[in-house]
Amino acid sequence: MNSQHPSPLDPVVIAQLGNLQLRARRILDGLYSGHHENPIHGNSQDFSEHRAYHPGDDLKGIDWKAFGRTDRLVIKKYEEETNMASMILLDDSASMGCSWGGRLSKLDYAKTLAAALGYLLISQRDGVGLLSRGTVLQANSSRSHLDPFFASLESVQPQGIWNVSALADSVGPLSRKRSMLIVISDLMADSEKTVSTLLALHARKHEVIVLNVFDPAERDLPFSGPIVFEDVETGETLQSDPDVIRAAYQRLVQEKLATLAHVFRSAGLDYHFLTTDTPFDKGLGAYLSWRSARL
Repeated sequence: MNSQHPSPLDPVVIAQLGNLQLRARRILDGLYSGHHENPIHGNSQDFSEHRAYHPGDDLKGIDWKAFGRTDRLVIKKYEEETNMASMILLDDSASMGCSWGGRLSKLDYAKTLAAALGYLLISQRDGVGLLSRGTVLQANSSRSHLDPFFASLESVQPQGIWNVSALADSVGPLSRKRSMLIVISDLMADSEKTVSTLLALHARKHEVIVLNVFDPAERDLPFSGPIVFEDVETGETLQSDPDVIRAAYQRLVQEKLATLAHVFRSAGLDYHFLTTDTPFDKGLGAYLSWRSARL
């Protein structure tokens, strides 16, 4: 990437926009101006009903036969669109507040990605809700839902330890039918319990997409000289020399990530690893690829 002309979806560029709604709109504009095909409308085989055409809708979705009969522009809706609501499970633990080198924190990156996903889902007339420790927002597909959705995201702050099993108990009552669960987390808190919880949600017939977010420094350990590391969730400290342990540390991280990817994917969950310097189209592309493969 040319450093003088960064991608419009680069987190450094997006971070200059103050609020999540502006960030979401910029990301979606950049996604489609980059000629990414919208795979959602018009690909399902199970036709459900019509809805009125709205400016900006993909013209490929227009039912021209219905236009010939009624002189009204309408879009075909498909069964998959009407049956699948989405819940974003957002990790708001203290570790998500970490950043290094002037990048967005993991939580800011996750919130921005969640904002863009929510904006995309509602633009496609799909419902989206939000679950974090202090936020329980039911899925809704109306345009008016965007304001409380963005406000809820803005209010999320990093603290404590993420308890995904407690969030999982909320999924059933909030969702009367099969849902798509988009999990955005660094997966650092009790990863074994987190994995088993997400596998259990998938076993309950929910579709699960896991977006595993790291700061690049957590993967690469770029520090030099003796340093004291502190676990922001437990307060435990450890003094070490990164130059001495870097190679072993990087190997352990790669082994953990490979294990997570294998466990999730072999069970049928969709797993993607992202760092906070990853352009936002990759995270959105994970969702779009998943959706396209199922329509």
